[in-house]
Amino acid sequence: MPVDDDVLLASQDERDAMLAELAALVAGGGYEHLVLAPLIGAEPTYFPDHWAGGSASVVRMLRRLFVYADLESLRARAVIEPDIGLGPMSPAGVGAPAWFDKFEGDKVTGKTALVGVRESSLRDPAQLASALARVTAEVWRAHHGLAVVDNIREQRGVDVAAIYLGFGRLTVGSALRHGIERSGARPRANTTRLGVLPPRTLAFVLAAQIHVRELDADARRQLGRELGGNTQAFFETALAWHDRNQAGLHELLRIPPRADWSAPPSLSLLTAPLTDDEDAGDESAAESRHDGDRGVLGMNVGRPVFRVERSKARRLARMLGLPVLLLGMLAGRMQMGVEFEMWKALTIAGALALAGLAIGRMFPDVRCSEPRCGEPLKPGAATCPRCGGQIVGAITHPKERLAAEEEYASKSAGARDAGGPG
Repeated sequence: MPVDDDVLLASQDERDAMLAELAALVAGGGYEHLVLAPLIGAEPTYFPDHWAGGSASVVRMLRRLFVYADLESLRARAVIEPDIGLGPMSPAGVGAPAWFDKFEGDKVTGKTALVGVRESSLRDPAQLASALARVTAEVWRAHHGLAVVDNIREQRGVDVAAIYLGFGRLTVGSALRHGIERSGARPRANTTRLGVLPPRTLAFVLAAQIHVRELDADARRQLGRELGGNTQAFFETALAWHDRNQAGLHELLRIPPRADWSAPPSLSLLTAPLTDDEDAGDESAAESRHDGDRGVLGMNVGRPVFRVERSKARRLARMLGLPVLLLGMLAGRMQMGVEFEMWKALTIAGALALAGLAIGRMFPDVRCSEPRCGEPLKPGAATCPRCGGQIVGAITHPKERLAAEEEYASKSAGARDAGGPG
């Protein structure tokens, strides 16, 4: 094996485990999904349903995915959960962009899959489609009695099932994403994960599916470009490995000869209008939107913040003295045909700065301690009107915020341990 393959290809143990998992899925759900299902992407071709940014839109997207997974007998209900309280984005389970909660109902009334959705994930429907595709794989396993008690094993199985069902274009490319988060005052680097298997292991499973489908070279290259970055390298290396070593993969996975395959499903039938869609005939039907980026607004509801109590002395000093100093420096460089004495500009700037210091001491400057907020606070305010944080104390400089938060958390924990309100 070339040295590069050691880095780009899943380990022998992982390869054996993934092929065994695929074989189990084929044994439990048939070979058709693995080799005949359309490879779903986040394009309108596969998701033609109306999107309005609310729970009804999420349900439509889920039901479309249920059609692809042969789960039309199930209904779906989506609960939009605010990000506050969920913590950082998790790759799977509660706190992920979307997660499967449980089944509601029974065989008589019909089963409904209850799905939780993180509110912020609705801002990017394409990325949400990837998360809901993985949720659909988890629902599919539970519906067919394939789920296991061990949560780690189950989540690994969900990752493989998503590829088996034809969702690999969605989930493998979203397993690890690097981007920029632009909410708040400054853009920040952001990394998101979907699923628990590493990208190179997922790429190996996807390459196995492409190998048994016998796609042509152009289709393989196009799929690799869609995955992009390191995942593309993982996929292309795994695909080359399958081509070299897996002549018997069809037999290993118990896939019949190609001549015996059924006809692939018609995409036009799979994307036909959803039945019993409440707003199918009215795209302007009222739907509460959750896909707006509120930025700082409400970001700290229920969380402690502090009053930063300072005077306006330094701010006024800069406002009065700095412009004169800068103009003096500019005039000194330009000379403007007249004799210019820099010391005069310095004297005036200094006098104005001193005046600003003196006047500013008489005016308090009270602001929210949240770095991305900094909203001016009125005397006696209990909450910040912008970020919604609960004002629990006062500090004299923004740099004291972290220490104050730690002290407040420690005191609150001590009060709870003692039986107090905290």
